[in-house]
Amino acid sequence: MTGGVVAAVRRRLGRRGAYLLVTGITWTLYGIGVIIDPRVGTMRAAVVLRDAAPLQVWGAVWVAGGVVAAASAWAACPRWRALGFGFAMLPPLLWALAFGWAWATGEYPRAWTGAAVWAGAAAKVWIVAGWTPRPGPVVLSVVPPPPGGGALSG
Repeated sequence: MTGGVVAAVRRRLGRRGAYLLVTGITWTLYGIGVIIDPRVGTMRAAVVLRDAAPLQVWGAVWVAGGVVAAASAWAACPRWRALGFGFAMLPPLLWALAFGWAWATGEYPRAWTGAAVWAGAAAKVWIVAGWTPRPGPVVLSVVPPPPGGGALSG
């Protein structure tokens, strides 16, 4: 019974949906952490965002992006999936820009590492969003050798 449920979930999500689901859950948990107890480095690097709104608001952006991404993972409609990828890309892109700004202005010299990591996270979402959806599960098969032992003539 469990195998049938897992197979049905895998068919429903596919590779792109599974990525959206995992990313959505991760962003939601990260956002909750930013809301409840932001790290010191995050507080220093997100100075440009903190000037616009309290860090808890930006944590809520992470949560919203994560919830929309996770929910859209289950959608069969390509437009809903596209919306999910957009929402999944927004928080790390904002973080990358904010950390990059903190580094470039000298506000937090070590912020370049966070800028690179968050830009990479946004890039991964963008790459997976561009994957072509495949109907059904991926099946690998072995092609038998041609008659005659596989030797090529020519």
